Amino acid sequence: MPLVWLAVVLTCAIFFIGDAVVWLLTFWWDRRLLILQRYSIVWALSYIWVNPFWKINFSGKENVRKGQPYIIVSNHQSAFDIVLLYRLWMHFKWVAKRELFRIPFIGWNLWLNRHIVIDRASVSGAKRMILEAHKHLSEGTSVLIFPEGTRSVDGAIKRFKDGAFALAKKANLPILPVVINGSREVFPKNGYVLKGAQTFTMQILPEIDPQSFVEKSIDDLGMEVQELMTSVHKKIAPEYYNEK
Repeated sequence: MPLVWLAVVLTCAIFFIGDAVVWLLTFWWDRRLLILQRYSIVWALSYIWVNPFWKINFSGKENVRKGQPYIIVSNHQSAFDIVLLYRLWMHFKWVAKRELFRIPFIGWNLWLNRHIVIDRASVSGAKRMILEAHKHLSEGTSVLIFPEGTRSVDGAIKRFKDGAFALAKKANLPILPVVINGSREVFPKNGYVLKGAQTFTMQILPEIDPQSFVEKSIDDLGMEVQELMTSVHKKIAPEYYNEK
């Protein structure tokens, strides 16, 4: 296991060198950092591609309209979700807690890509997040948020916070729900286990049109999206809910 983590650190360092080179060559004319995002996708997915025992069951790509900016919401089981969600092959900005930006290589990549910082302990920080996310959306870039706010300890989907849904109403743009499963077994919240063989599930649900929630409160919208995603997740992983 220590050798695995050493390999991860070394490859992150190598990939970040390429990351910095791509940024230097493109940031001054690629204003939305489309090329740098593509590089980041390759960086992330390489960890899955090199493991013959890892597989992603991916569905729902037909639910994504090309060129349409979305507020993407996903359940959150593990830090490994960050790798999995690059499988969307979409141009988006993460909404990530400030602490992640301080992690060597990975956090520096977040900074170079101009992903969105949120200070979870600050009300003003949440307001700044909404304003910055709205700016990216207005430029045609999707924003990806974990509405649970943190990783689920037991794998079941927890109560959603308001930020993603306040943003959807402010921007008047569709919500794109994504349900993922399997990352908890590889990299649980309170442990560090890189499991050898694992099949991950990613399902993109149909978009939620903004006209359908014009009259709904932020709380009601969040609850409805949570119920929708939970109903799908229960079919994928009923073991997380059988005893609840």
